[in-house]
Amino acid sequence: MSSLEPEPTLSRRLVPRLGSDAEFKAVRGMLAECGFTPERICQRLGIAGMGEYKPIWRGRSNLLAAEQALDALILLLMDGEFVAGETLDRLLPAGAVGQLEALGLVARDPDRGEMWFGGCTLFPTRSMVLASDRVSAPDGAALPMTTDAVYPAGIENTVAFLATLPEAPCEALLDIGTGTGIAALDGARYARHAWGTDIAARSVQFAEFNRRLNGIENATMLEGDLYAPVEGLTFDRIVSHPPYVPARKNTVIFRDGGEDGEQTLRRIVEGVPRFLRPGGRFCTIVTAADCEGQPFEDRLRLWLGAAAAEFDLVLAAHTLTSPKDLAANSFLGQHTLAEDILYRHEMWARRKVQFLFYGSVFMRRHGAARPGFTARVLKGEGFTPRHVEWLLEWSSEIREAAAQERLMGLRPRLSPHAEMGVLHRVREGQLVPEVFSLRCSRPFEAECMLQPWLAQIASRCDGQTSWREHLENAKRDGMISGETTAGEFLGVLEPLVSNGLLWVAERALPES
Repeated sequence: MSSLEPEPTLSRRLVPRLGSDAEFKAVRGMLAECGFTPERICQRLGIAGMGEYKPIWRGRSNLLAAEQALDALILLLMDGEFVAGETLDRLLPAGAVGQLEALGLVARDPDRGEMWFGGCTLFPTRSMVLASDRVSAPDGAALPMTTDAVYPAGIENTVAFLATLPEAPCEALLDIGTGTGIAALDGARYARHAWGTDIAARSVQFAEFNRRLNGIENATMLEGDLYAPVEGLTFDRIVSHPPYVPARKNTVIFRDGGEDGEQTLRRIVEGVPRFLRPGGRFCTIVTAADCEGQPFEDRLRLWLGAAAAEFDLVLAAHTLTSPKDLAANSFLGQHTLAEDILYRHEMWARRKVQFLFYGSVFMRRHGAARPGFTARVLKGEGFTPRHVEWLLEWSSEIREAAAQERLMGLRPRLSPHAEMGVLHRVREGQLVPEVFSLRCSRPFEAECMLQPWLAQIASRCDGQTSWREHLENAKRDGMISGETTAGEFLGVLEPLVSNGLLWVAERALPES
């Protein structure tokens, strides 16, 4: 904590005020004048990126007092510390405190009028400055969680979610459960118009505040349950970062996802066929269960209902964790009640959960005369949303009958990141290679177990020999049946390309 004597009883948050355009412009200009940007903040705090930022109450040991205007704003609006009015008046531009107070961003301590505190958190990220609820009082004590608390924009999993979203232009974007508005406002850079919806009035207030604070004109924030506020509209991009923590009873809107953690996601996916245009994309990041006999992707298909065949699905797991290995403070929260932890583990056992999938889900309404396909990968080094687009296009092409002749002319080569593991077993006193494992870690974490004949073919993929030639050679050498068709051969090799183990120059993977 700072050396200033805190008020231990102060615990309330403030809701920012939707002021006039002039008031927002004044605050926006003042923040810019003071250098309230990620680059300047990181430089001042001596950190490599905003992901390393931590406030004083979480143990930061530098910048404990304000020496310049940026310091004062960090202490007041990011750290949530008390700052003396004299310090603010001395360091900030003339009228700055009044400008912040006019929008409800700061207030005087009711017991010590010379001290000021920030009623919410302002966090600069992705070329914006975003307000959200603060999580601690100015004395460093944790604030009680409220049902409609607005989730901070700079939290790690929000950053991870935004990093998965496409950056290609689109006409109409919808962000469901918008919270601070961050995905809608960030998406407005690419969309002709973006909408954000949230069931919590407090979130919509913050989202609209953030829209005005950042001067974003092509976005609309609406209050209501999921799609209800945009009934009658359709979109070519729908994104959502829904609540997914299993809860005996939903008490926190941004966190609790129903009894199994999937109820909100299910309702969102069920609405996708009504609101997503042909050729459109749906993107989310969630934790969900791979159950015995029913992986997560199977339930996604069921939730799409009668329109399931119209959708291609790509799942990119960031992590796969066994429930018994899941640490309480990594998913359930450091202060989770013991009975809640017990409930979740009992629920996972009842559902026969084998793994908890945490990662990204992408759906494309393909509009082609074919069934939809499902692809699933494990995120590796250098993975980006461009790899999802690549996988969608590659998986589509491999399923086009008319493309077979063209595909057989491709000349695959082993990924430079691939390695082969060989297990030898003793047969008649000799070590004989029997199990071949081809694996890599970039851009997908992948491992494929190969039969000996396929391992031989993979090892010969040099970028010079076409798949047609590989097929002919394999038949000639008696490695496979002479009746094997080109389609069957492609079906065996395709997963090696889809998982990044084989590369094809004509269908190059995006650079990481």
